[in-house]
This record gives sequence, structure tokens and C-alpha cells, in this order.
Amino acid sequence: MKQGNLTEHLPPGKEKSKLKSKLEPKLTHGGRESLGVRKSTRPFSSKVSQHIVLKSKRAKGTWSLNHRKNQSKVTSMVYVYAARFNVHVYRFANVGNHIHLLVKATERKNLADYLRVLAGRIAITVSGARKHTKRIGKFWDTLCWSRLIKWGKEFHVVQRYVFANELEAIDKKFRAMVLKNPYLIPSSNSS
Repeated sequence: MKQGNLTEHLPPGKEKSKLKSKLEPKLTHGGRESLGVRKSTRPFSSKVSQHIVLKSKRAKGTWSLNHRKNQSKVTSMVYVYAARFNVHVYRFANVGNHIHLLVKATERKNLADYLRVLAGRIAITVSGARKHTKRIGKFWDTLCWSRLIKWGKEFHVVQRYVFANELEAIDKKFRAMVLKNPYLIPSSNSS
């Protein structure tokens, strides 16, 4: 007799979805995949780290997260709120229109509070929104996307990925500087 997947032999209906979720734990949450889907709890484990991405299509020009007025503020907020909510930041990349975080929290509530406050404060700081003024609308595209990351090879792959995003952001800034002032590049015939 052919052996199949455990989920093939589950009863139909709601029981199947409940049992399937226990057999196959969910590792990701948020992002575009969550649009139009019923709310569910964000997967959490205090023993593993999480890769988190916050994206905004509106983060352009003076609202860019990498704009000279915003970059240092965003970086300091990431680390200040991490210390406040007892969240360890292994790696952080500000790419301009999105942020990558590799973090680990000891409690679910600490991570939830960190994400809520960080996303809100960045949006307010970058957009300049104030109470009792004209509404600006949503800053972030969707819920922040997160994924549980196992220790070992998977952790190092994600760490390198976030680092590559840091380098990409630096490269974009350097290209923009060179376009404004081409004399920054040393000539090849100088002796």
C-alpha cells in the first residue's frame, strides 16, 4: 500500500484545517500574501530569530527612508525601540523604500509592541504627520512580513541576504552622489 502525506488522510472541513495547522506549522505572516485573508496570529518562538520586512511604495523623495533627513532617525529608532522592548537586532538594512530586520525577541508581546511602535514612529517621522491636520493616508503597504528563521545555515543565509541589502543601499547612494558630482571618481590616468 502506498503511503501518502499525513494531510491527505485528514477528515474534510474545519477539522482538516485545524489538524493541518497543527501538523504543518506556519512560518510566515503578513506581506502581500495576507491581503484578503482572515487574520491569524504571527508565528513566534522565543528560541529562533525572525526576518522582518516593512515596505512602503510612498517612501520616495523626501519620504524615502534613506533620505538624508530620515536615515539617522530611522536607524536610531530601530535600535532604541529594540532596547526598550527587549528585542535583539542581529542585522538591519534600510534600503530606502523598505527595511529588513533580523531580530529575536524573548516574548511575543515584546515583538508585537516593537513592530507596532517602530512602524508607527517611522511613518510619523518620515511623513511629518501631526494630529489635527490633513490626513495623509497609509504609509506602509501591508502588514509587516515576517518569517521564523532556524539557527545554523538558514540563519547565516538570511544574515548574508540582509547584508547584501545594506550594500545595495550604499551602492545606490554612491551612484546618486556620482551623478551629482562626477569628479568624485578618481581618473584612471592619474600618476
